Amino acid sequence: MAADLIVSVLPGELRAAVLKDDLLDELLILRDDMPGKGTPPQAGDLFLARVQRFDKGLDGAFVDLGLERPGLLPRREMPEGAGGSVPPEGTALAVKVLRAPAADKGARVSAKGVNAPAAKDLTAPARLGGGTGPLAALAARAVPRRVVCDDAALLKQMKDFVEGDCDFDLHSSGTPLFEAEGLEAEIEALLSPRAELPSGGFLLIEPGQTLTAIDVNAGRSDGRGGAAAQAKAVNLAAVPLIARQLRLRGLSGLIVVDFLAMKNPLDRKAVAAALRQAVAGDPEPCQVFGVSPSGLLEMTRRRGRLPLHETLCRPCGFAGSGREKTPETLAYEALRATVAGALGQAASGITLRAAPPVAAALKQGQAEALAAVERRLGRAVVIAADPLVDTYELVLG
Repeated sequence: MAADLIVSVLPGELRAAVLKDDLLDELLILRDDMPGKGTPPQAGDLFLARVQRFDKGLDGAFVDLGLERPGLLPRREMPEGAGGSVPPEGTALAVKVLRAPAADKGARVSAKGVNAPAAKDLTAPARLGGGTGPLAALAARAVPRRVVCDDAALLKQMKDFVEGDCDFDLHSSGTPLFEAEGLEAEIEALLSPRAELPSGGFLLIEPGQTLTAIDVNAGRSDGRGGAAAQAKAVNLAAVPLIARQLRLRGLSGLIVVDFLAMKNPLDRKAVAAALRQAVAGDPEPCQVFGVSPSGLLEMTRRRGRLPLHETLCRPCGFAGSGREKTPETLAYEALRATVAGALGQAASGITLRAAPPVAAALKQGQAEALAAVERRLGRAVVIAADPLVDTYELVLG
């Protein structure tokens, strides 16, 4: 299937999307503005870790990675040749991230088969170079026929690691690249709990702190064939959408799908088999179990990177039960809106009126991105903090 790779860059943020037959198939957003965390580690990242203590209950050792929380090195992932013995506390080990950290737990790591010569000159804990970068890994999976990027330097680098017969195009239009490709609306939709089925049904996707719940609803789907036929048809139609939404949203851990109830065991087996087939090509390992008579199915998906909602949003509301976009996310949105609205305009001045947290982000963490936008516009952008503004407003003088 022909694929296009779309890559958009601002200092501190990289966004990449794979389109297959013009349909968004994979999405990668890398940000280095996570408060107190630095660049979030992903599966495959390398660290020089320092062994802390062994926990008998977990049958593994905690290791300091220099992150907010220590990682866990299970006994079975100890260095090869150690005979299963646990290295003494204080030992420096090169490790690879197997599972990205979550809000309440550290990364799971392995010391098996990790070759990191550069680690010899460093003091643990330290982050190491090497390994396959997320963008290179995405390009290797997609094998694109066309790469479009809005950064000339990155486009040049990509010619070194994108394999096959591929065209490389530099996007220089005033319309931001993702907006020009119709991707902004799709990313916005991925933050919504609802995803529509072509047949008239819909999914409700609710990631929680303990598990992710997905509810399959018949909606306005055709029920003229009877309840049993409708349930099987809606469930089978939901399967490819569930697989795609898990991939695009980066959801992981325990996932419970509440399919429409099916009395026939053969129908339940068919739906579970279809889901196993649908996630077979997922870049993260998945395990799918059977469907109960009530329609519940359990599955797991490895946490290879931060989910989309954790990358772009933060908890809010009562006991943190809701989510809202972070000031950094809104700051990047404001900068893209500024380019789209001000490039080529004969305005005497450009002002971004922004909610105080967004204005603070633009002046501090996203200052380099702001400077890049100003260079592109050839003019300064005045940032005005305004408590009466919910997010941001572009004012051309």
